[in-house]
Amino acid sequence: MAISSIWYERNKLVFYEANSQPVKVVEEIKSRCREYTKVMKKQGLARKMTKKPDNLIRWYPPDADYLKINVDGSFYAHNGNAACGGVVRDNLGKFLKGFACNLGSCSIMHAELWGIIKGLQIAIDNGYNRIVIESDSMMAIGFIKVDCPRHHPCSPLLDDIKVLRRRLTQVSWKHILHEANGVADILARIGQNLPIGHQIFYFPPSEIVHSLYVDSIGTLRLRGF
Repeated sequence: MAISSIWYERNKLVFYEANSQPVKVVEEIKSRCREYTKVMKKQGLARKMTKKPDNLIRWYPPDADYLKINVDGSFYAHNGNAACGGVVRDNLGKFLKGFACNLGSCSIMHAELWGIIKGLQIAIDNGYNRIVIESDSMMAIGFIKVDCPRHHPCSPLLDDIKVLRRRLTQVSWKHILHEANGVADILARIGQNLPIGHQIFYFPPSEIVHSLYVDSIGTLRLRGF
């Protein structure tokens, strides 16, 4: 609206040599804005325009005195093979460590929990005492926060997680959506192609460089894509 009004006055000056009065131009812009707002409110659209979209997802860095470890599991149905992967980053999104692990034959829930265990082990080995663990497995995070029945097949892994957690000063557990966990997802899929066992990355593999960058600048992703 402002540009339209200014452009109109400019054309009057150029083509008709009409005198322009800036004060009147400003008043016209204000009047048009008030009219536009009135129409938008009447149609109930103003509220919708200010509502924060809930289908845009991004990765958020941790607080300055924490490190964040994103983990993920991978399961291939055609051969029953599972893997996990994870990445450690600071509050600027800088890559510190990564890992990928081929677990062999086990369930996806085992893979998700093994990713958390490997992440905790890396934190302990490197003196990362204040960490945030993020996983896109709501069930895995729920088991850690609420516990699970003793007869559950994953119960021994949860016991290991409790033991490892006690060796760190501060650990926060968070569930995130899959779209914000892209780097860990790629590392878990890298694990599928490794020999049985795990590999530590001291520098980011080429497969995750782009995802690390878009996370670090706060790129929004559309949920479901």
